[in-house]
Parts: sequence; structure tokens; C-alpha cells
Amino acid sequence: MSAAKWISFSLYFFLLLSLFALFSQKASAEIYRCQLDAQQSPVFTDSRFKCEHQKARLLSVKAPVNIIERKVLASIPDLSQRDPTADFPDDGRKYCAPVAVSNSLSTAMGGMPSSQQIELARTLGSADYMATGTKGTSPKQLLQGLEHYIDAHKASQPSFYKSKLEYRGQRTVARKFNPDLDRQAELPWLINGIKQEKHIWLNIGWYQTQDNGKQKRIGGHWVTLVGYEKLGSMKDGKGEYLIINDPATSGGDSQEQITVNMAKLNGRMGYQLMNQASMPKTADVAWLDGAIQLAL
Repeated sequence: MSAAKWISFSLYFFLLLSLFALFSQKASAEIYRCQLDAQQSPVFTDSRFKCEHQKARLLSVKAPVNIIERKVLASIPDLSQRDPTADFPDDGRKYCAPVAVSNSLSTAMGGMPSSQQIELARTLGSADYMATGTKGTSPKQLLQGLEHYIDAHKASQPSFYKSKLEYRGQRTVARKFNPDLDRQAELPWLINGIKQEKHIWLNIGWYQTQDNGKQKRIGGHWVTLVGYEKLGSMKDGKGEYLIINDPATSGGDSQEQITVNMAKLNGRMGYQLMNQASMPKTADVAWLDGAIQLAL
């Protein structure tokens, strides 16, 4: 064999070895299930060529999911607006805002028994403060009522002197609560608030799809934000969740974990809450309309 042919053959052989090595590395990253005969158990391997039987099925193997970050303010209670002992107006149907705020405020005031928290929620929802009515409580009503309550109780609650209320969202409120006119309660803002142990309430909008494809708001709800969780895997790193106490549920220790997805509603980007338990059956979408943070 001539030198030229020998070099050519050597290069060809080297190329084959390289391709085989590359294929082997790819195969080693996969798991196959070798289905043997009915009398024998299946065998699992990282290469289908190791199967003595012809039926080698590639399994879909998911990368392990890890909790990257998690923080829960476990001391915040979960009072139900439907609590039969509370006797809220209209059986508490529209009392989500006063109850959600009472969850956080009772903790800020050093904690209190449920009977005392019920009275706090009643006070917050009264005409003297939030003036919760047949249409519930708007962000404007909540902010004004809570600010009035904090001002009226500074003497007995020294921490109230350094209070700061802030709103971000789609509803119009007094400029002092939203000086930058932020129309979106961004997820990092909410997560940072939890990290700083602020008191946070989410305003959830319930939307129904119309014949023209647009979404119409048919109602809303207030919940207490008590934590967050970020999940991730080796593949995508996706997964962010908000943890809430929902006044519309039975209360107690039933914290609810909500999946948060970036989406578009009527042409506008925002956050859709994918598994919000108290969303009415007539609604198609639970949407984060806004949020309020109280720093003490």
C-alpha cells in the first residue's frame, strides 16, 4: 500500500472512530427500556445497542427540579371571610379586602386571637375606613382606609409612625401611593417585598372571554401574599410561584401556591395566575391587576 493510500485510510478510520465516540456520548445521555419476553423483567440501559431484544424504548427522563429560593412568612394568619362566627356583612361575600389586610395587620400588631382579628376586619371594612360595600373594596378605598387606620392608631402602635404604603397596578389611586405611575406589579417587586417582610396584598381580576376575543373583567378579589418559591431544573430554570392566604377559602393553615405565568391580556403583557382556587366558574382568566405593599 502506498503512503498516500495509507494516510487516506488512516484519516478515514480516525473519522469513523470520532463519529462512534460522538454517538456513544449522545447515547449515554439517554435511558432506554429493553422490553424482554413476558417471563422476564425489563432492563434499563444507557445504550439501545446493549439490548438483546429488539424492542428498546427511549424513556422521557426529566431533569431533577430543585428549589432555588423560598421564603414564607408563616406567622401571618389565614382568616376566612366566610367564617360563620364572624357574621360579616352579607355573609362576608365582599369582605376579602378587610380580611386579607387583617391577616397582615394583626401580625404587625403583635398577634391576636381570631375573635379579636374578626373585630379588626370589621373595623377596617366599616364606613370609617375602607367603606367596603356591595361592589367590594377598590384599591383606592383600601389605601385610604388603611392609611386612616394607621394614622389613628400610631399612639398605641409605634411601628406605624414609619409606615409606607405603595401601590402598583392598573387602577388609578392617589399619586402619593404610586408616584412613578407603575401600571404593573412586577414579580421582582413582590418577591423583594416578601424578602423585606413587608405586608402585601394582591388584587386579582377575574376575566371572561367575549365573542370578539377580548377579555372583560367580571369581578375581583383580594388575597394576602405570604411567600414565594422559585423552582428550577438543569434544563430550563423555569418556575415561579406566589404563596397566598386566600380569604375566600376555609382559612386555617391552607396556604395556596399559585403558578405565575407571563402572558398577554387584551394586548398587554402581565401575569396570569394559573391555579387560583377561588376563581368563579364564569371566569376564564385570573389576572394580577395590582398589589399594595405596606412597610413598617
